[in-house]
Amino acid sequence: MLSTVTRYLPRPCFRPRSSKSARRCLTSIALLHQALPPPIINGSLKPPKPGGYKDASADIAYALHSLNDSNIRVVTPEPNPNPTTDTDWSFPDTQPGILAAIAAGADTIWANTSLFAHHPLTTTSLPPYTKLIANPPKVVDLVDDKAFTNKLLQRQGFSIPKSWLLEGDSKRSIERLSQLIYDLPYPVVVKPVRGRGSEAVKLINGFVCMLDTLDEFFETFDVVLIEEFLEGEEGTVTVMPDGQGKFIALPIVQRFDQVSGVMPWNGHIPVTENSRVLPTRKEDSWHRAAKEECERAAELLKLTTITRIDIRRKDEDGGKFYLFDVNPKPNLTGAGRPCRDDQDSLCAMAAREFGWQYQALVRKCAENAYPLEEARTIEPPEAVVGSLDNFTVWEKWRGKEKVQTADDNAVEAKKEL
Repeated sequence: MLSTVTRYLPRPCFRPRSSKSARRCLTSIALLHQALPPPIINGSLKPPKPGGYKDASADIAYALHSLNDSNIRVVTPEPNPNPTTDTDWSFPDTQPGILAAIAAGADTIWANTSLFAHHPLTTTSLPPYTKLIANPPKVVDLVDDKAFTNKLLQRQGFSIPKSWLLEGDSKRSIERLSQLIYDLPYPVVVKPVRGRGSEAVKLINGFVCMLDTLDEFFETFDVVLIEEFLEGEEGTVTVMPDGQGKFIALPIVQRFDQVSGVMPWNGHIPVTENSRVLPTRKEDSWHRAAKEECERAAELLKLTTITRIDIRRKDEDGGKFYLFDVNPKPNLTGAGRPCRDDQDSLCAMAAREFGWQYQALVRKCAENAYPLEEARTIEPPEAVVGSLDNFTVWEKWRGKEKVQTADDNAVEAKKEL
């Protein structure tokens, strides 16, 4: 058991952080785990994480505590948290949980949970000096929509795989559905519009298999995203803010041992068993170009903290990478607590190659804490409404909760001809 974890009412510090002569401010950090079920947004539901990220929250809080930094203190729901007990280290992301963290002395909230526009962090009255470690809730709300993000990035010239959006419609005839999907360039990947990791992601090799898969998907999801299958090397890029409004990409983590073309969920196989870090000296020009694209994507999407972007080459023989998934709430488990030596996340692996041990990584994240009141006001990029060249199989997409009119549908139908 740890001896003590200080819990106190903090004194706000308003000294400029850029001043070298300024006294460092005492920061009291509380972790939030996922307790709220994600909302259904435009007919899509992001599956909740089993365990609600309590394990990663405990890893982060334990690492912060282990820094033994007199300027960083960890606020926990238990006065003497047990290193082996996940639930001792974080508060639920409900309004009562947030208020309990503040009442216990937190002036900084690390939201290790899936945020959305109307999350209690955006609607609960909190002290004006409260800071947030997480990407802005309104931004996460839309970036989690893979169709929105694909459309936006493609419009801005990023390398995005061809993709198609299909909405479930019980009134649509099987003949009409068949017409929509018959000429897809199989194999393709089918995934939820709002997904978590590789859950429910499937590789489809042909038309008949697609019909069966859609029948299954539409029992759970109102809308599905179909993407061309990228057969080449897969990797993931962790991007971190540099403190000057830009992002810096950490070393690429290569992924291997895919099952039917898809990476298995890390709850079944730890990422340390099917991933390896690519040393910077071994990068080719396409690796470097992909990292630069990931940095620019994070800036365009108005992100403010650590984010992970998955990339993959189209061809097995090499060539450029395509960005196929932006994860504004990446898994941040890391070694340190007892029996957690194999639980480094992809971000932790990249950071270690960069020269940051797990404790240094969480410190860097803490240094990027953002005033909560400002984070609440950050609006996401405007939705791209309407069909793009790579969205040819779709009947309706509301984008930023836009409801299409009959005239809109007529225009889009002409575009598809």
